[in-house]
Amino acid sequence: MKREFCLLMVLTLIFSVMLTGCGGGTSSTTATGSTSVKAGTYTATEKGLGDVTVTVTVDDKGTITDLKIDAPKETENVGGAAAKKLRETILQRQTVKVDTVAGATYTSKAVIAAVTAALKQAGIDTENMKGKEATAGKDEEVTVDVVVVGAGTSGTGASIAAAEAGAKVLTLEKLDRVGGLATTGMGLLATESSLQKAAGQNVTTEQIFNHLVKYNHYRSNGPLMRAILEKSGDTIDWLMKNGIGLRLGLGIDQKLHIDYPKTYHMWTNSQQDFPKVYEKIQKEYGAQLRLNTRGEELICDQQGNVTGVIAKKEDGGKLTVHAKAVILCTGGFGGDTEAVKEKAEINNYNYFGLGNQGDGVKMAWAVGADKFGDHALQIHLADLVGSKTIMERYFDNAVSQVKDVPLLFVNREGSRFVDEGVVYDNVLWGNAAYSVGGEYFTIVDQASIDEFTKNGIKMTGAYQMNGSGLMTPQGGNDVNITVPPLPNLPKDIETLMKEGNIVYKADTIEELAKATGMNAQKLTKTIETYNKAVETGKDTTFYKKSEYLKYPVKKGPYYAIRVRGSAYATIGGVRINEDIQALKPDGHPIPGLYVAGCDAGGMYDNSYPDLEGLTMCFAMNSGRIAGENAAKLALGK
Repeated sequence: MKREFCLLMVLTLIFSVMLTGCGGGTSSTTATGSTSVKAGTYTATEKGLGDVTVTVTVDDKGTITDLKIDAPKETENVGGAAAKKLRETILQRQTVKVDTVAGATYTSKAVIAAVTAALKQAGIDTENMKGKEATAGKDEEVTVDVVVVGAGTSGTGASIAAAEAGAKVLTLEKLDRVGGLATTGMGLLATESSLQKAAGQNVTTEQIFNHLVKYNHYRSNGPLMRAILEKSGDTIDWLMKNGIGLRLGLGIDQKLHIDYPKTYHMWTNSQQDFPKVYEKIQKEYGAQLRLNTRGEELICDQQGNVTGVIAKKEDGGKLTVHAKAVILCTGGFGGDTEAVKEKAEINNYNYFGLGNQGDGVKMAWAVGADKFGDHALQIHLADLVGSKTIMERYFDNAVSQVKDVPLLFVNREGSRFVDEGVVYDNVLWGNAAYSVGGEYFTIVDQASIDEFTKNGIKMTGAYQMNGSGLMTPQGGNDVNITVPPLPNLPKDIETLMKEGNIVYKADTIEELAKATGMNAQKLTKTIETYNKAVETGKDTTFYKKSEYLKYPVKKGPYYAIRVRGSAYATIGGVRINEDIQALKPDGHPIPGLYVAGCDAGGMYDNSYPDLEGLTMCFAMNSGRIAGENAAKLALGK
């Protein structure tokens, strides 16, 4: 009897398992790995540049049947395009385990996180979503004279120059567009240009060269700097001849630069001109452009000559490019947060680049290129913590304008660390933030907030100088322009307080110190000393001008605004010579390899120099020189 009972129990268990496997009951095991999926439509929101909201519809098997993405504050051609691409990928592959879109990391992460959150509401185990495997495209192999990796500022200069010289050129760009930071930056420096001469501006190469070598304490590459500046004036006419519009900026761009030479040659419509120039060289010279194609590895022969590059296409297929010369123009590694912390020795920063992850420098280092200048970061300005684009929140949150004036700045301990007048030079302002780990606080009291709300700020905002049309439309050349009333300031403060860790409010100094992690004793002493400076009109600590000593910090509530240094890019990595050839540690060139723009070191030391347009000057002219020399090598001239 006992034996028969055991047999009956086993048969019952088997039958039960069979029923479960056939979908019996109200729960089902799906391809998502979940045992209970609730069919329906779910919504979730995550932060990208702004709020990214997704609406996901799933059936009872866990299949994503529809996905809508609302991202109104994402840049249309960058984040907006990335959102559309991610929608297609997630629907096709039925998983959130997809790659971010190059150049739109913030938007991509926000979309993926929001979809993940929505699916979890439906009971889907997103960690175990198998999805459909991405199918790799067909491998290809091509041969050209010159291959340019990157279609930003330096890559554009290289591509035009090499194509004009008669070389068969292929340009690879990992994003879905060309131009890089040139489409968001304002322009480039030049000396002795036709536009300067026509405007009566005598800006000589000698003058700018001497300024830069002294600014860099003679730690820059002299022959390289000379070659770049000597080329720069002619490059202005060369660009305009090729359809890229430029004008000379003659106004005041920064308050501390009133007497600076007029070097800034500003794009008139770079977002349209850069794509058009690629159309031009394709039509006139037969150049080729491959978008959504990432260069990953250099090809070398047995003698160590660089003879091509291996790239990954958007469809996952491999593209092998054989060439007589390779020009790397991938924009440095500023988008690699951990690498920047290691190399530049800065703890916190806001980065405005387009996903530059060091593709070019890593490829060059892998074939023996010498490292040089990989510590240099193009720190520029300071913005509210978490800012992802230049001028983010400036027009829609008044707190941004409060941090743009020389009030009381303190480090993470609560000690004052600088003459706050540095806000009137973009580079010095960023450097001051760097000196305290990349982050500091602006301290104000309620009386100041009330004054700013009703009457404005009796000082110039850092972004208000725009004689060249640089930032604020209502600005001008008046160095005494002041910040107008900020009626939305109290509301905007509340908004950032709710967002968290950007603005802090407390009734006492001790409470403010506790909320921000500052040392209460140091913060108290700092405020006492600063109030005395405001009262006497004399700053005996850092010698700030009396005209900036206007607003004491006397009575609570008190506010701390969290500010972080910002960066456009890294500006070094590979040692090059004046011919833009990559060099080995023994000082000799690597045959066939040229490295331009932010992938290359030597134009700067450790601080972004204080002349408007210098980085793009270096990028465009190093690219142009590289293109000319690569074409000569490829054509045997």
